[in-house]
Amino acid sequence: MTVGVDTPDLAWAGRTDTAWVPRGQQGDGLGLFLGRLRRHWFLAAFLFLTSVGASAAAAFLLPSYWRIEVLVMPVSKSGAGFGNLDLGSASGLLGGLGGLGGVAGLLGKSSSSNEDEAMAVLGSRELFDTYATQQDLLPILFASKWDAAARRWKVPADEAPTLRRGFKLFNRSIRDITLDRRSGIVTLAITWKDRDLAVRWARDLIALTNAQLRDRALADANRNLAYLRTAMANAQKEGNSNALNAALVSAYERTLQNYMYATGQVEFAFRIIDPPTVPDVRERVWPNRPLFLALGVILGALLAAGAAHLRGRVVERR
Repeated sequence: MTVGVDTPDLAWAGRTDTAWVPRGQQGDGLGLFLGRLRRHWFLAAFLFLTSVGASAAAAFLLPSYWRIEVLVMPVSKSGAGFGNLDLGSASGLLGGLGGLGGVAGLLGKSSSSNEDEAMAVLGSRELFDTYATQQDLLPILFASKWDAAARRWKVPADEAPTLRRGFKLFNRSIRDITLDRRSGIVTLAITWKDRDLAVRWARDLIALTNAQLRDRALADANRNLAYLRTAMANAQKEGNSNALNAALVSAYERTLQNYMYATGQVEFAFRIIDPPTVPDVRERVWPNRPLFLALGVILGALLAAGAAHLRGRVVERR
């Protein structure tokens, strides 16, 4: 006698290689989700269009920024640029203190140390403070806090931007300095919303670095020349050894070489390899409009699907 046994209606009847799934439950998850999406299509469409619209508005209403780059090469002062000059012809400048041949390098500084100093000055707060004061940059950098008509800050005096805050903003978000160790080329980049102004800043910062280091070299050379002239005069009066006199003359020659180089060299610290140019309007680096729109579509689709699914679950539980 066969005992009847209730068995479920199987979707896998006739198959022995897979787990059984009750008929009617296949694809319920996807079907349920699509059903909820259809029932609450208005909510899904509203969120999707809102997300796309917000991303499009942000892409076209946010201020545009462009990146300006200038390529420069640190100037090597080894030999002070006089390798092909017959320094003996300048002996008259020294009043007969000796020949000027065989000068090797600048006094007291190697080529690498000069290049390191140039890099340090280019990125220094002192350089920014000098330039920001000359060009009155703080109202430009903090335009939202500046009343151009009244020419005063909109915020209280204790909250007004300072040079220190301006340097932090400039160094963190606007100026970027990179050095290619292999080629020695330095890239100074300025990212700003005014393309013409960014080009001017890039040019001016290089020029100001050259001017500051040139002025320092001239001041050092003048001070050293005055000291060496006094030392040589004292050595001659006291009848010191010829070796000491020769060393003083050699030091004087090299210091004079420093002075002559700094006087005639405009690109004293950096030589411009590729000057900055004004980019096209389409070359903006911020905001990236295609990326904003793509993110808006993706985020909108996720929000629409998630909201419709959750709304459906809430309605079904009531």
